[in-house]
Amino acid sequence: IGGLLGDKAVSSVFDNSKIKRLVPEFNAKLSFAEGIRRSVEWFEARPEKCTIDAEWNNWSDTVIAAYEKGFNRS
Repeated sequence: IGGLLGDKAVSSVFDNSKIKRLVPEFNAKLSFAEGIRRSVEWFEARPEKCTIDAEWNNWSDTVIAAYEKGFNRS
């Protein structure tokens, strides 16, 4: 597996300060906790969306293992 490219190559912190300056009257109406609660509720109402994707899991495990191998070099 090659190195990660683009926005996946380094850690980043994103914020919304620019949009807040441009549109100061905008005010998010949902808290993070409420957004997560609604997301979980949506998935719980759709059990067909809550399946295990073995192919995705295997791919993810391969990427993580490659990252950890590269990260732990002396």
